[in-house]
Amino acid sequence: MKNVTKKLGVVMPIVDSAPSTVTPAGAVPVEATVVYDSIKQCLRLNTSAGWSDCLLDKSAVEGLISTSVLGDRFWMVSKYSSTTSPLMQKRFDYSYYTSAFNSITDKNFLTGAGYTSYGLGLSPAGTQSPATRLMAKSALTTNSGLESRTVITTSGDIFVTGYNYGGKLGTGGNGDVISSWTKVTIAGLAAGENPIQVQQSAYNTIILTNLGNVYAAGENARGQTGLGTTVGNTLTYTKIPTLSNIKSIWSEQERTPYNMFTAIDATGKVFAWGYNFYAGPWGATATFISTPQDITSFFAPATASGAKVVKVMIGYYSLIALMDNNTLWGSVAQGFPLYRIGKGNANATNSNLMLLSDSISLASGETIVDFDMDMDGAVVITNHFIWYTGFSYNYRFGNGGVGQSVNWTLHSTSLLDGEVTLTAVDMGYYGVMIAMGSGVTEGGSRLLVAGYNGFKSLGTTPATGDVQNLTYATY
Repeated sequence: MKNVTKKLGVVMPIVDSAPSTVTPAGAVPVEATVVYDSIKQCLRLNTSAGWSDCLLDKSAVEGLISTSVLGDRFWMVSKYSSTTSPLMQKRFDYSYYTSAFNSITDKNFLTGAGYTSYGLGLSPAGTQSPATRLMAKSALTTNSGLESRTVITTSGDIFVTGYNYGGKLGTGGNGDVISSWTKVTIAGLAAGENPIQVQQSAYNTIILTNLGNVYAAGENARGQTGLGTTVGNTLTYTKIPTLSNIKSIWSEQERTPYNMFTAIDATGKVFAWGYNFYAGPWGATATFISTPQDITSFFAPATASGAKVVKVMIGYYSLIALMDNNTLWGSVAQGFPLYRIGKGNANATNSNLMLLSDSISLASGETIVDFDMDMDGAVVITNHFIWYTGFSYNYRFGNGGVGQSVNWTLHSTSLLDGEVTLTAVDMGYYGVMIAMGSGVTEGGSRLLVAGYNGFKSLGTTPATGDVQNLTYATY
């Protein structure tokens, strides 16, 4: 019948979340089913690959525009989901052997390059180049650690691949190689409880859910599961009983077991556990902290004016924390070089917390967007600029050199003009990836990369060797 008034619309069935949709008879919906997802507030289509992300949302339109203007030779990463804060969403991830990202030019599906069995879920073994589709699913967040990768999709599923050291992938196995993408479930999740963030180290993985619970898997020897033991391995995801109401989780060190995990709860309290080489600036002296400790008081100098910690990473020697008042703080274990946090080449005389952002020039309106670190350096991005300190292993800072910066240094790349925006950074021990703004005038969601590229994990340019200067990742 003709719509003569031109005012009538089609009302779609409304569901809490598309993946929970059933037919009136309680069966699984067939392909081509369209529903209104009330959580994401958009239409979603059921396909053979599962439920789509929002149909014709702003991100998809920008992807089409970017592709038509910039072409399809660049790696372009998708925009943030509204599910969690941008800081918690790593829509791309670099490790020594592999890189993966949500490709805005391929329906936001997961794409990657590098050594296939070390975190790409591809076989046979060998190098995958150029980048190719890994999964017909969109990643809410992804994280890698020592030859493996874990992905949480936008529908709340967990997928893992790679080497399962210490049972860190939560599949029930230990030390095996998972050569294809394998879906993992967490036993005992409550109704409506979904994974929203993952952090992985060399031998452990922790996952945060939307209900504020944290689940751990992997080696217990250094206390990194937070389950109160330093014996054996935890082969399936197990709830850390002493943590609740958690809003974000963090870790560093993709290649070594010398790290700590941290968690921040809804009130702003900070908890830490794992390998405590740091010698405990918050009062702990044990080497292995197997039960999360409240270290909130350590941040008193940074929180005195009411600020809260929004991201904190603790490495083998150092700590860096970003506050919600746009300040950056850090500390180094007593007796170790301060260059790890950009405070010169002297050794730390104590482990006290120090202001770091006073060494990073912020113009009016400029804010600190993100940072990443490891035991030997760090990268900070603001809206429009890049700062770094520490050792540039394999040219990982993309400054054309492999030397050492003892203070925070402004990156001089010509790719940034003070107008192009930056949105996220992921630094590995041998490389870095930085995402640009999604608008075409902001860079078209392209990924800037530098560092070790022996397995083509940073794209196809250059053909061999390290990427010495920050450049666009390309197919």
